[in-house]
Order: sequence, then structure tokens, then C-alpha cells
Amino acid sequence: MNKKDKIKEIQENTKAQKQDTDNPHDKGYKRIFSIKKNFLDFIKKYIAFDWMMDLTEKDLVLIDKEFITDQFDTYESDLVYKVNTKKGSVYLFFLLELQSYNDFTMPFRLLVYITAILLDYFKNCDKDARRKQAFRLPAVIPIVLHNGERSWTASRHFKEMIDKAELFGNYIIDFEYVLVSIKNLDISKIRQSNTLVDNIFLADKKRTREEWTENMSELLQRIREMETEDLNEWITWFSNVIRKLNEEERSTFIEQIRKGDEKFMCSSFERLLMKENEQGRRKGKAEDIIELLEELGEPSDALRKQIMEQKDVKVLSIWLKTAAKSESIAEFEESVGLVQLQ
Repeated sequence: MNKKDKIKEIQENTKAQKQDTDNPHDKGYKRIFSIKKNFLDFIKKYIAFDWMMDLTEKDLVLIDKEFITDQFDTYESDLVYKVNTKKGSVYLFFLLELQSYNDFTMPFRLLVYITAILLDYFKNCDKDARRKQAFRLPAVIPIVLHNGERSWTASRHFKEMIDKAELFGNYIIDFEYVLVSIKNLDISKIRQSNTLVDNIFLADKKRTREEWTENMSELLQRIREMETEDLNEWITWFSNVIRKLNEEERSTFIEQIRKGDEKFMCSSFERLLMKENEQGRRKGKAEDIIELLEELGEPSDALRKQIMEQKDVKVLSIWLKTAAKSESIAEFEESVGLVQLQ
């Protein structure tokens, strides 16, 4: 990609960042759904296949491992549960797609993951058993949880990624994945129960100041009615997804929830979201500057650090314009006064 195209791409990305700077991190969600109780609540209510309704926590086994393929770097399988049903075992592959844009390669990504799970099962099962006619592979059901603001438009069927698929009928691979889009969840459905997962989804549907302010009393009431353990988990999720809270902020936040001070809570949410949005803009601009400089050569570690640690968005905006105009890294450093960096 030439420099002109790179600048155009960065401009487009900047517009997208202004529209969506609150990109949640998957750490909070993975923590929540690594707890069997929460995962069970999720699948029974938001997927609700008939065979799921009689499951208990004892039927779930969380598989803690990574699947590595030759085609990709190491991809951590976000969550894989082995589920022991009355009629046999099934693997639920739970992929957290917590980003603002659609990944149109999703069916292929899932194929790679599914194949990795089955290959691992095949390699580690009894060799004598797999030679028998009655040998069967376990079912693997892919589930995608999406929380972006934009609607999910990527293909749901693998066959839709195959060129001229209509010519080959049933002779090519196909599967469909389960999609749960938080954006499209009906509020009335969420309100039917008051689990930790319900209240996480209810909060995650809120993105703007107006949305946080709307029905704040309802959210506070629901959260306060949860068990202490779930309340603490909700706070931990908020800390990881919205922004990292230090111990003092966390304690103050919990106190506000318990007191039910709606006005104070709205103000706190607003401050936290504004701070997170500011951090997102800073990081995005810093990364764009470095990408432009990489078109000119290899920026030093010291220069990269100086750019990433710059806290002033206005300064970063100036540096971004300077990087776009510079013909060399040395010219950029001199123009912005970083020539002493080694």
C-alpha cells in the first residue's frame, strides 16, 4: 500500500473511531462466561435449544487449551465447553466478537476452529475405538456473541463463502453458526429474568450518555437485587469492558450502586465513558502516526514509546498531519521536536 492510500485508510478509520470509540475488551466477557453458572444461564435463555434446558453445571466441562493451526498465528479458542447430554457429548465453541465492524471471514475462521477441535479429539481418542464402524465424532456447535453497534451482516452459512457454491449442491462443506447480537436483543426478553448475564447485556446495550441516563433507576434496582457475588462480578465486568477502575474508583462505584443515587450514578457513568472515549481516540491517533512512519522506515523504540505515551489528543493530531507530510522519519522528528530521541 502506498503512502497516499495509507493516508486515505487512516482518514476513513478516524471517521469510524469518532462514531464508535467505546470498543469493549473481551477480558470481562471471557471472565463472566468462564463461570459455568453464567454460561448455563446464557445458553438456556438466549439460545434455548430443547436439549439445553435440562442441563446443569455438572454437565459442563470448560476446556482450557489453545488450538494452533499452520495457516494462522496462535488463536485462543475464546471458550470451549464440553457438554455431556443424555444422548452424548457436544462441544460448544463460544467466540466473542467484541468489535465494531463485521468480520466477513467469520465462517472460515469458525471452520478452522471446528476442525482444530475435531482434530484434537481424533488424535487423543482411543485408536482402537476410532477404527470401528460405530465410531463417531462429537458435534461442535459454533456460537458467536457480537456486541458492536452496527448490525451483523457477515454470512451465517459457510457455503456462502464458496465461489459458485450453487453449482455443487450438497457436495461441499456447509454449516451455520449461532449468532447472538446484543444490539438486537429485545429489552422485554432481557427483563424476563434478573441474572448477571441479563444485567450485563442490559448495560452493554447502552453506549451514549442519553442511553445510560434512560431507565437508569431500573438498571440500578436490578443490580442491587442481585446476590453479592454477582454484584461483584458485574462491577468486575464493568471495570474490564468500559474502562479499568483503580481500587478507589471501584470502591466509590460500588458505594454509589448500593446507595442507589441515580443522579450521581449517571454523572459517574458519563465521566467514565468520556474518559474511555478520550483514551480510545488517543491510542488510535498514536497508532496511525506510527503506521505512517513505518511507510518511511523503521521508527526507533524510543520514538514509538514517545508517541504512544503522548496524552494530548491535539498534539497527536498535529503529529499525524506532520507524519502524513514528512518524507522521512528524521524530517518528522525534527518537525515535531523529537530529534533528541535515539
